[in-house]
Amino acid sequence: MVDLPGPLVVAVLTRAPSHGGKSRLFSALGVPSDAALLSALLLDTLDGAHLAGSTRVVAVEPAGACDEVRAIVPDDVRVFAQSAGSLGDRMRGTMSALFAEGASAVVLIGSDLPDITQRTIQEAASRLAARPESIVLGPALDGGYVLIAATVVPDVFDGVEWGSPRVLAQTQSLAASRHLQLELLAPMQDVDTPEDLVAVRAPRTRAWWSSR
Repeated sequence: MVDLPGPLVVAVLTRAPSHGGKSRLFSALGVPSDAALLSALLLDTLDGAHLAGSTRVVAVEPAGACDEVRAIVPDDVRVFAQSAGSLGDRMRGTMSALFAEGASAVVLIGSDLPDITQRTIQEAASRLAARPESIVLGPALDGGYVLIAATVVPDVFDGVEWGSPRVLAQTQSLAASRHLQLELLAPMQDVDTPEDLVAVRAPRTRAWWSSR
């Protein structure tokens, strides 16, 4: 475990599986939204992000679906509702709540990273331990990012065109304008297309694909 001054929290943002998501992926597959695949993605992501000594939490939308998610995640994973607003608002709200509870550092990811490994979480935490004032980003291959980690709530969530290929570049510009230090991890692939899905190695997600 990395030598941080206090608790490291790994937070996964997700929509409850029964409430849809990944519409572009399901449209390309030619099937309706499937809660089984969305659950598999979430659970594989949680498994991969399990770093010894850290705490895992899941922030859920809609707020009324927390019990659904509690029923499927491991018992040691805490579940709570996301705040309202844009993706940036919800990311900021989740990090704010965790820091208010005493987190020393927060690593925030989405629920569509089934092949993430604890090595990635370890690397993000190591960067923060070495430079606590920095913000760590895990770039996505599509121009966004799939991980953000910090020791305070970073001021990089406003004015970003979420879902566009400009998210990473806009975040870098915001950080530069605020004189904030960014640390970039190696690019990572989330699951947005059938090709992404075919490449997944994580067991639950792979089993869903194999059963088709």
